[in-house]
Amino acid sequence: MKNLLVYFFLLTLTLNISAQKKNDVIAEVSNDEVKIKLHQLIEAGQSDNGQRLLVAEITIENISGKDINMGAEYTMSIEIKDKKGNEYRSGLKGAGIVSSFLAKNTGYKQDQKAYNLSFGDKFPPKTKARSYLCGYEVPNDAQIVQFGVKKKNLWTVIK
Repeated sequence: MKNLLVYFFLLTLTLNISAQKKNDVIAEVSNDEVKIKLHQLIEAGQSDNGQRLLVAEITIENISGKDINMGAEYTMSIEIKDKKGNEYRSGLKGAGIVSSFLAKNTGYKQDQKAYNLSFGDKFPPKTKARSYLCGYEVPNDAQIVQFGVKKKNLWTVIK
């Protein structure tokens, strides 16, 4: 019985730690319309020219009372910056990086509805969407230190 209680305790502790990591946020920006959270930047290999590929897992939440054209106003402008101040945007190439990463790494599951919603023109009020949203190609020596939405001039330091 005592061993069973120890196993149960360890299982509960492991599940709790796993749930915390899944919901961890390493950067967050917000204004009166949205909250955008960066959960992780995943190393996704190297490009053909030897640069690092990164995939960002992001949650977008419309905190306003109106539909937002998320693609035009926010997601197409999500960028990261390195320690030297260089900016990297995801763009169309980033979508290919995310797609390639997910095809090669079947342990990662994409919420396609959330992904599509995040780039759509009618992101409903009081709605959240979490997905592997952006891909970046950065130099191997780049130390990524900031996350933001360039179009809205929203920037924050990555923890």
